[in-house]
Amino acid sequence: MPAFSLFQPLPGLPWHLLLIWPLIFWRIQRLRAWFRANGRPGSQMLWGVTRNGRVVVNLLSDGLSGRKPACHGFDFQPSRRFREAVSGEPVILTPDPSPRRTPGPPAANDPVFLHKCGLCHLPRPDT
Repeated sequence: MPAFSLFQPLPGLPWHLLLIWPLIFWRIQRLRAWFRANGRPGSQMLWGVTRNGRVVVNLLSDGLSGRKPACHGFDFQPSRRFREAVSGEPVILTPDPSPRRTPGPPAANDPVFLHKCGLCHLPRPDT
């Protein structure tokens, strides 16, 4: 990584971003501070600056990407149909409790709805 500071911008930075270099530098420093606070030892981060001056994370190591490392052994969960076929009997799943149902939109052929919306004098479309 080339050396840069508040008074020495990144080499290769477009000229139109030189005016907002202090803001870009501050964003880079904040990103590095977050990474030092949240990163595990040995984790790595690759960041960059876009053409419009945004500081973006291009790549994170597995320690911060949210991916779980591969487990040893068979850690795959087969589908419900596969489990039914192997066991020979249907697997009964309990449904999740759903929230209270809210009433849907009023029916388009409800006369009260048509009168309220002023649609009672319009012709019906051919379907």
